[in-house]
Amino acid sequence: MQHIVTSDIPLEYTPCPLCGSTGYRECYRLPDLALERPGAFTLVECATCGLLYQNPRPTPEAIGAFYPPEYAPFEAPPWADPRPLRRLAHLYGLKKRWRVVERYAPTRAGQRAILDVGCATGLFLAAGSDAWEKTGVELSAYAAAYARSRFGLRVHTGALEDAPLEEQRFDVVTMWDVLEHLHDPLGSLRRVRALLRPDGVLVARVPNRSAVEARWFGGAWAGFDQPRHMVVPDRATLTMLLERAGLRVVALPPMGGSYAMLVLSWNFWLNWHMSDGWRRRLAQRVIDNLAVRLALLPAIWFMEHYLGPGSSLTVVAQPGCER
Repeated sequence: MQHIVTSDIPLEYTPCPLCGSTGYRECYRLPDLALERPGAFTLVECATCGLLYQNPRPTPEAIGAFYPPEYAPFEAPPWADPRPLRRLAHLYGLKKRWRVVERYAPTRAGQRAILDVGCATGLFLAAGSDAWEKTGVELSAYAAAYARSRFGLRVHTGALEDAPLEEQRFDVVTMWDVLEHLHDPLGSLRRVRALLRPDGVLVARVPNRSAVEARWFGGAWAGFDQPRHMVVPDRATLTMLLERAGLRVVALPPMGGSYAMLVLSWNFWLNWHMSDGWRRRLAQRVIDNLAVRLALLPAIWFMEHYLGPGSSLTVVAQPGCER
């Protein structure tokens, strides 16, 4: 790969992470709207398979600078959040995730094993029943240490490919908002396939490039989240990624979540178009409150059920024949 340095950030050019093609067209040139760090980053569309991916992108050694302790998924447990709405939304979201896992996990006598890839501070694993044997993998040393000390979880620090895990060990592997962050999503999915038992399942959630919110917000849509998101799939390219890794899609369960993405996208838009100050802080509160959330519920329900799966795609897949 060709390496360059832009604004003190080492970048590398890469072929398409799905099909290996080097042909593409540029779609977006975006700043870091979440943490407002310097730099501009390019999302391109593969001319062969249509996958949207970042090119050039920060090298694996450089990307860690964009995941500081204040990065949102590394925040304190939701029950410590002083905002009641946020606290309830976090806890409800964790319960929804476990409902999907319990619904699609294979039935087995005794304790089943689950691996959460990109487990962050361990909130999802900690919210589950003790009937599960829980293991996590997390790149951030800070987040992994928190998960171990706060919840007593078994968490391997580092990349999934480097974790000392037994093959065909897990009944369920989860990747909640993780696949889009990986430099080699296809390689990681192949590793997941090797770790799953023959009747095990992968449950993954990714941003949905085809979401109507992506058209509304353009480059400020939270699903793009540059430079942390290396790929931004739609249903077709996600299916291709899974199939090339030897996994077959068995379900696309609706999980909602569009309101949270709407709030985040609104904040990204404000970060991009308004200078910091009381006006921006006031505008941030326009959407992020209980009254507006309740008022938007019917429209969001209609959008997710009749206009597509919303800003996120949740997929359940099982080991199949590798292509």
